[in-house]
Amino acid sequence: MTIDDLLGPGPWPRRVATAAVFLVPALALTVQSGYSYGAALLLVGALCSLHGWPRLPQDRWTWAFAAAMSGIGVLWLVLANPLEGLGGWDRPSKFAFGIVCLLFVSTAAPKPRAQFWGLLAGCAGAGVVALWQVYVENSPRASGFPTGRTNAIQWGNLALLMGTMLAVQTLALREHLSRRAVAMACVGGLLALNASVLSQSRGGWLALLMATPVGLYFLWQFYRRELWRMLAGTTIALVVLGAANHKVLAERWNVMEKEVLIYGTERAADTSVGQRLEHWRFAWEVGLEKPLLGWGMRGYLAEKEKRVAAGQYEPSILEYIYTHNEPLDMFIKAGLVGVLLLLLFYAVPLGMFWPTRARMAAYAGQAAEVRAQVLALRMAGVCIPLLYAGFGMTQVFFAHNSGIMFYLFMVMTTWSAVRGMDALYAGKGSAAAAA
Repeated sequence: MTIDDLLGPGPWPRRVATAAVFLVPALALTVQSGYSYGAALLLVGALCSLHGWPRLPQDRWTWAFAAAMSGIGVLWLVLANPLEGLGGWDRPSKFAFGIVCLLFVSTAAPKPRAQFWGLLAGCAGAGVVALWQVYVENSPRASGFPTGRTNAIQWGNLALLMGTMLAVQTLALREHLSRRAVAMACVGGLLALNASVLSQSRGGWLALLMATPVGLYFLWQFYRRELWRMLAGTTIALVVLGAANHKVLAERWNVMEKEVLIYGTERAADTSVGQRLEHWRFAWEVGLEKPLLGWGMRGYLAEKEKRVAAGQYEPSILEYIYTHNEPLDMFIKAGLVGVLLLLLFYAVPLGMFWPTRARMAAYAGQAAEVRAQVLALRMAGVCIPLLYAGFGMTQVFFAHNSGIMFYLFMVMTTWSAVRGMDALYAGKGSAAAAA
């Protein structure tokens, strides 16, 4: 096997981009800060080719995502925790470097199939890590390495996202993959979903439920003849997964029901669910007093202490500086302006990837494998902002390093693969593309 087989033909920026497309998902949850390896590779590639990519034309969607990244980056700088000092520059710097990487990789045209194999490796790795932590190390929850020092919610939700992305890519590419590859992908997807269950992150269940209508729409739009067979296969897989983890699922569901009931009757906010509900009540009620620009981080922290001391809200909300809900957190700290920027941060990638009729019609003259590949990438790309929006209902996902890095670099690497295919195939006949 040659380097051309692995990374495709030169030039070297294309090979760097292909490696990153594979590495970001492949290592994301298997090693500590695994999503950073591919990101660092892209940054090195961008800095080493400053003489080239800044002069290349960019797609309008690329500029739109760069603008959305800039807006959120500035917002995080304004909302930096005053107690963090220089650490307040940590999140904004990720967005700044991310823009550089986006402009570099979006013109590099990596091998599109690299993401499928990266997702397969990443899902299998996350599944193995989860099984090891829970059944060998006897950890109460799977959370990634180092055990006990990482956020189980973030880790489990990202495992769910990767499993979903792998599932939609396998669905689109199944006729153009070997039976062995399809079988491996099915096992990898189940391992990733199992990792999410073993993390005991309930927010992922809500996100998957919210994304279901879009999934059904894609099935109806592109796989209508096989709709019922695919739904049956998905149902069987979920039943098997649920049966294998029935005890964990039942316990988490019972705990959630009990905590909701206790909060509703006694206003007890010293539980996981109760603390969230109390924080949401605070964010909504207090946010309505300054709905346009919000309270800012300093004002939010000061007002929370003041009102808890006055007995208006339970003391448990003082333990966290975030409200466990992305839109509400933006609302109370940055008002409707912040909420709008957050929604744009979700909406722009949705617009970038959505497989519209016009976009798919541009591939009408191409081989079936080419059409399947671009559909696989676009549907996987839609999964990223869609599920992130669901995760954000119960967790401020972008407050965490993993939430920012995975979102930025999965969006940009997926986009670079789509852009590369568009440049080579879209609107061109089969003969012209082959030439």
